[in-house]
Amino acid sequence: MSDLMDRKQALLDELGSLLDVRFAVAEDSGVDPAVYADTSRIARAMMAALPSATSVHDQTVGPFYDTAGLTTWLDVSKQALAKRVKNNTLIGCQLESGTWVYPTWQFTDDAVVDRRLLRVWQVLREHANAWTAALWMCSPNAALDDETAVAYVRGGGDDELTAALNAARVDAERWAA
Repeated sequence: MSDLMDRKQALLDELGSLLDVRFAVAEDSGVDPAVYADTSRIARAMMAALPSATSVHDQTVGPFYDTAGLTTWLDVSKQALAKRVKNNTLIGCQLESGTWVYPTWQFTDDAVVDRRLLRVWQVLREHANAWTAALWMCSPNAALDDETAVAYVRGGGDDELTAALNAARVDAERWAA
């Protein structure tokens, strides 16, 4: 079996366990079964939280959420996403087809954009397009102990954030020259 199919099976196993717990608690609590009547809608909402894997960029910058998935997961409109991308408070990149994708690495487990990563992103975006900035965020960097900015910032504290911001400034200024 391929690694991808192994991951699919692991996800199905984990979902099965989580659903067992959720439904046991619901049954013990006397929840009306009608709450779960629209299984198709529930399944679509669960799928919306899965990253898409439809782009060659998935290998370097992804995986990504697409607009439909992210609007469902965050319970916001497409317009709200577009505004956040425009204001650099959400990391979004436009594919050649015009479709927008949003790297999964920007989100915390609570579906919030990591503010520390956004600070680095905003420095880069002063002088780079979204794809250049996203590639920079996901490429090993000698100034960051050969880690990606995403891993370095997420795995560290204030010193690591400062180092990533400094490295981003150096490269962004070089791009602007």
